[in-house]
Amino acid sequence: MDIKHMKYFVEVVDQKGMTNASKSLYIAQPTISKAIKDLEKELNMTFFDRSKRQLVLTDAGKVFYKKCKEILTLYKDLPKEINSLLGLETGHISIGLSAVMNMNKFIHILGEFHQQYPNVTYNLVEKGGKMIETQLINDEIDIGITTIPVDQDIFHSIPLYQEDLKLVVNKEHRLANREQINMAMLKDEDFILFNEDFYLNDKIIEAAKNAGYVPKTISKISQWNFIENLLSAHLGVSILPENIVNLLDGNFKNITIDDPGMRWELGVIWKRDKYLSHATRKWIEFMKERL
Repeated sequence: MDIKHMKYFVEVVDQKGMTNASKSLYIAQPTISKAIKDLEKELNMTFFDRSKRQLVLTDAGKVFYKKCKEILTLYKDLPKEINSLLGLETGHISIGLSAVMNMNKFIHILGEFHQQYPNVTYNLVEKGGKMIETQLINDEIDIGITTIPVDQDIFHSIPLYQEDLKLVVNKEHRLANREQINMAMLKDEDFILFNEDFYLNDKIIEAAKNAGYVPKTISKISQWNFIENLLSAHLGVSILPENIVNLLDGNFKNITIDDPGMRWELGVIWKRDKYLSHATRKWIEFMKERL
């Protein structure tokens, strides 16, 4: 048994068949098939129920798959652990960023961090909070900056900052002269919201339902600057975090919402059972000190 055979087995399960695994790995299907049969022979177990037309794992196959995933993760992270033990200030950090966070502040902090650790490289991915959590679970990114609280059984988290959510309207909108409104007053408005990947979407819909209605959503967006364009065209109203509101030009009016649910908190989150490199741990400490 070797690490290569484990990779073949995991890929077959993930790709739901040897044909797809063969294409993914660029390896001939007979080679993969032989590797799996060798594993089964060595362990004296059967991993697949071959009486089924579709790929079905046996109980032994399910256990072996889980353990292979753990071993492959340890194998992948071994160089990171060695670097950490040697105290090397190098590494690569993959970060999932909320599309509705204060990006200017983040970039400024990233620049400061780079001055101290110039050999660290980054991959920055801008997504909604739900997608960030999914990518963390699938080990596609190292850390995420998104809405908290999160499921503490799955993630660690560190709070960064809290902010109000504000109603944003075109300055010619009927509510533009108001200093404060409540959610019930927006019952007949057209809403421009972020899409379902964003927890902000859920928060707004929940607040509206608590006020007795389901918001009429005319558009769902993944980038806040598109919302700005739609507001300029008088297509509706939106609810945005205060830091985003402060980036808008003078064509809009932001209004306080009298609702305790119209506030949120962002934080750094990472998967509980995932090894964090020395560079990633340094980055978390650095962010915590400055936000």
